[in-house]
Amino acid sequence: MKPLNLDNKPCSPISSNCVVWQGPDIPCIELCTGDTVSDVVFAMATELCTILDTLKVSNYDLTCFNLQACGPKDFQALIQFLIEKICELEGVTPETKDTSGCPDCVVSVAECFVTGTQTTMQLVDYVQVIGQRLCSLITEIGVINTNIAEIWSAIIDLQNVVIPAPAEITVASKCDIGVISAGVQTPIQTILEEFFDSLWCDFYTITGTIAGLDNAIQRQCIANTDETLSFPGQDYDTAYGLWVANPATVADTLINIWIAICDIYSFLDANADSWVITVDDTNTIDLTLSPANELTAKIQDTGWRPLEGFNFYSSAMLLPGFRPECRRIGNVIHFRGLVYIPMDNGVGGATELKDPNTYDGIATTLPALSDVLLVGTNGLEFNSGASCIPAVVHPGLLDSQYRLGYPTVMVRPIIVDAGALATTALSSVVNFGISAAGVLYLETIQKVETSTLTSTTIGSSALRYITSNVRSGETLPDYTSNDSDLHSFPVPTAFDETLGYSIGDVVIYGNQLYIAVINIATPTPPAVTPDPASTPLNWNEYEYPVQTKVYDQVVYPFSCDAGSSANLGGFYTSIDGLTAYVDCTAATATIDCETP
Repeated sequence: MKPLNLDNKPCSPISSNCVVWQGPDIPCIELCTGDTVSDVVFAMATELCTILDTLKVSNYDLTCFNLQACGPKDFQALIQFLIEKICELEGVTPETKDTSGCPDCVVSVAECFVTGTQTTMQLVDYVQVIGQRLCSLITEIGVINTNIAEIWSAIIDLQNVVIPAPAEITVASKCDIGVISAGVQTPIQTILEEFFDSLWCDFYTITGTIAGLDNAIQRQCIANTDETLSFPGQDYDTAYGLWVANPATVADTLINIWIAICDIYSFLDANADSWVITVDDTNTIDLTLSPANELTAKIQDTGWRPLEGFNFYSSAMLLPGFRPECRRIGNVIHFRGLVYIPMDNGVGGATELKDPNTYDGIATTLPALSDVLLVGTNGLEFNSGASCIPAVVHPGLLDSQYRLGYPTVMVRPIIVDAGALATTALSSVVNFGISAAGVLYLETIQKVETSTLTSTTIGSSALRYITSNVRSGETLPDYTSNDSDLHSFPVPTAFDETLGYSIGDVVIYGNQLYIAVINIATPTPPAVTPDPASTPLNWNEYEYPVQTKVYDQVVYPFSCDAGSSANLGGFYTSIDGLTAYVDCTAATATIDCETP
């Protein structure tokens, strides 16, 4: 170790590991030129310790000599003691040593003097060998002591050598590392710190753990034997020479990913024409493809469109709910509005319908033949017998005819007394519908009564009770009067010639019912009440159930048989709820009628 009292200022200590042995090789202690001084000193010290240990008397067991006094104190005394003991065993005493000499006998040798299998020697030889070995050791120890002194002196010199501080090593990175720009000479320590703080930690966070990357590698879903898109009939392993059959690294996986992407791209590029998206609307679905390839769909709907053949409606009657309209949604056409039968204006045209009451005060029943077509006396077709469905809604046929619920009642309000503002309403039972050709039509009660035969009993249907048949100048019935027997039947009494009767009293006489048409006073006996059968001015035969009260002085301004289509001018009904389906199966169906 360095002496504590050595003042080597301003020298700096140097490590013995930095100084090499430049002397010759020393085989006995396994030293070679070029070994560090640390190795040389250690080897020599080790050999010296071995020799000192060998020369140490206390390492030898002398108990067999039963020494009472102190034994030998050093190795030389030990050798002398052993020689004396050998002489004693051989019977040689110091007094006879000069005359007789040391006996030459065979003795066993120490293990270190064994040669091969020879474990004994002549005593004289043995002593000579020991002496030689001892001299050799003493010589070696002297050499070792000299070498140690030289080495120690060299160590002291090395410790006093001033070692210059090593120059700071800088490098220039080829790329930016955090805040360190590429090409700038920067200390390695700074580069390492910036690399870990600014690059590696973030990189590790993004790429994930080793286990995570390995798990991602194992997620490959395309097998080597899967068929490629660009080379039908060939698998990936065959079609692509760079394909990694068993990917084990991220690089392997990236190679396979790019191959798969390129395979898809090549396939799509080669078939680009077949990947163009086109849309085609149907009659039920309206498809739209935006420039961004966003496909939207909505139900095909034409919106409400006015029916053809109703141009006699004024602009005031074009409001929703008045003018008849239709609307196609998919294959279904819906109808709504009020359908008026136009009235003849007297000059070959139709009277303009300005409001719902325009026709109330017109004293005629003739339909406008410029706008409707009469079919005999029991049918009528609107739009002069042509389709009333606008072409924008549907230019083709319907798959069948469709009707409103039967019976459909058409009405016509009329003014019967302009001064008193008295009004009533005529009614007609009809079969209302639309044909497969799109013709809006009606059939009167006459059509129903005749069926498919030529009937001689037209007018016999009970539906006639709600089908108006009035005559001009005749009074209007008052169906709400208590004296009207429209829905109830008065209880008749037996005629009594002694009683008086009031108008409307019903009696039975000779199995016949009679009703009093005047007030008949009670007779004074022997006078009697005139009997119904012989006094028609007092009694009328009672005809159930048409006996009604009438409005005095209120008469019909014109005649109208609402069972005839020729008398239905001004009548109207609602077509709300009428629906029809377009014909998508007939040979005449157009592209407008494609089945979705």
